[in-house]
Amino acid sequence: MNSARSRRFLVIAVALCAVIIGYALFANHREASDTQVVAVALDPADPSRTRIGQLEYLGGLDIPRMGENIGGLSGLRWDAQSGRLLAITDDARWVWMTPVEVGGRLTGIADLETGPLLGVSGEVLTGKEDGDSEGIIYDPETGWAVSFERNHRILSYGDDLSGTPVRTLFDPEAVFGELEGNSGIEAFALGNQSQLICVQRLAAPSQANCQFFDYADDTYSPFPVNPPQELVEFGAVPTDADALQDGTYTVLFRSWSPADDNRAAIVTYTPEGERRELMTITPPLTTDNFEGLAVREEAGRTFLYLVSDDNFSSNQRTLLMKFEIVGGELAN
Repeated sequence: MNSARSRRFLVIAVALCAVIIGYALFANHREASDTQVVAVALDPADPSRTRIGQLEYLGGLDIPRMGENIGGLSGLRWDAQSGRLLAITDDARWVWMTPVEVGGRLTGIADLETGPLLGVSGEVLTGKEDGDSEGIIYDPETGWAVSFERNHRILSYGDDLSGTPVRTLFDPEAVFGELEGNSGIEAFALGNQSQLICVQRLAAPSQANCQFFDYADDTYSPFPVNPPQELVEFGAVPTDADALQDGTYTVLFRSWSPADDNRAAIVTYTPEGERRELMTITPPLTTDNFEGLAVREEAGRTFLYLVSDDNFSSNQRTLLMKFEIVGGELAN
């Protein structure tokens, strides 16, 4: 391991404790048949429409809670080794699911597993102050890490999210300055030569909303990210990010207000700061409180999964949607 990588915030923590809580004690497993989810069109007024911006829509689902409180989904990641999606919730739970796809199109989910995230003393995290988990990444060297709001911190879980974590030495407020309770680290992503860490706020000249960590320089530097101009007036902020194999970062933005409903966008940034808008999705297209974004790269193709946080509200939905980056001119 080179010295720069050894000082990454997931590594400078301490070696993970070997304390593992029995999986069977906490985890729940449930088969999810296709009949338990509802297919959603990109455009309810034109179900045949599949193109939005530089993305091709490959199906979406409205996922009910299925008796397991499958709601509040926030951070999202694709695990290439298992072929599954991993989400975390804003009440400190992890959720594994296998996407069911036909001809590359998302048609259902299966093999649903859920369990609680634990604290550093092995306790089940409860309450918003300690259990508001928002972002997740996987580091091949140190395993899974989860960011939390309110009690701003990053916990490192190793390869087992059902185990006892250690708190990393990364101090969000030392890097970003004072953070409001509900505006902590929403998005963080791990590239091949860098990291991107974002808090839930608008970028300002005096206050960047993201920090970029370059392994070569071994330093953090401000890295402001911004939504498409049409969402700036709605106050869209970053809610998740993921990295492509070439080091490009994809950033998900979301805004909401009672008058304007939910709006979202995906923008990519290279480590050099080159910016590309992939899509903006607004009503009357299918949208909700999108907070999770996962990248899946296979056979030269790049797919994106989006998931929404229903806040356990009857007025919101848990949507899981799949897209492919196909290029071309940006257009809604």
